[in-house]
Amino acid sequence: MSRRGAAAGLLAVAALTGCGGPGTTPAPPPVSGTPTPGEPVRIAAGPTGQTAVLAHVYAGRLREAGFEASVVDPGPDRSDYLGALERGDVEVAADYSGNLYLHLRGRAPVGPATAAPTDSAAPTPTPSPSAEDGGLAEDLSELLGLGEERADDDDVLAGVQEVLPEGLRTLEPAPAENTVAVVVTRPTAVEHELSDLEDLGPVCDELALGTDLDFAGRSYGPRGLEEAYECVPGRFVPFADQEDLVDALLRDRVQAAALFTASPAIEDNALVVLADPLNNFVPQRVVPVAAEGLPDAAADVVDTVSAQIGTDDLVLMTRMTSARDPYTPEEAARYWLEGGDDT
Repeated sequence: MSRRGAAAGLLAVAALTGCGGPGTTPAPPPVSGTPTPGEPVRIAAGPTGQTAVLAHVYAGRLREAGFEASVVDPGPDRSDYLGALERGDVEVAADYSGNLYLHLRGRAPVGPATAAPTDSAAPTPTPSPSAEDGGLAEDLSELLGLGEERADDDDVLAGVQEVLPEGLRTLEPAPAENTVAVVVTRPTAVEHELSDLEDLGPVCDELALGTDLDFAGRSYGPRGLEEAYECVPGRFVPFADQEDLVDALLRDRVQAAALFTASPAIEDNALVVLADPLNNFVPQRVVPVAAEGLPDAAADVVDTVSAQIGTDDLVLMTRMTSARDPYTPEEAARYWLEGGDDT
């Protein structure tokens, strides 16, 4: 199948599952103010494959608004793009709120679902914390001064604004998130009447929970589930490969799995994401970081894009850039910007 055909298939899946998808992306409203002719706006690719696609989406919309926009890659680490922002080498970058805050406070971030592409197209994983690093969700609440109360999206976004280096600011966050969640198959959800993690607690000991290799060492893992929801699974089953984890879930070798919410596997297999009302898992909203000198008109363009980016869009971007015949971040961004017209 050609990539044009594959892209059409991706869009069809999005439509069938109720995903907003690129086909329903509204045209950007007029932007207030007129940019100076030729005024450059440089966007950092950021730390993951998803942020790289978003960088190209920002660039495309900025060009439509009359800016001279380009995407640059200052390096794969958060310190790389933050340093580039502080030096004035770039003006904007997208990131995830929880990971950004933890980085700025010197804590190891949670590994992303999709790492930034390299020349070999193989993902480069973000370092994972060990048990000795302290639990991330617990660290987050302590760092934000919340005591035992778990941090929510607003807490983390406010915390990011407080600890950003001088001369940097956050723009409007997108509705999109890519955080860890517990998912189950639809039959399991129906059998046990599950819609959130509070429902899971009373039946948790009857189920096996599949996870990645680092889950047990994080505070939102066994310790967090027990403290927040009195959920102690009958077994924790670690997997090195997400595909194997999902296969085990579908074959009922495990009855629940911890996945990132922007994983295409959730949509592809109609998995049920259990809500996390007590905020056990570290919030991860997409948030653009900008230099103070970014023109207001350019910031308005980025804010407009952010309002249109939901988790379903991150799923599509992940699917396209991690397929067997992957799109580049620029191609995936163009597909989204053109409403699915892969030209």
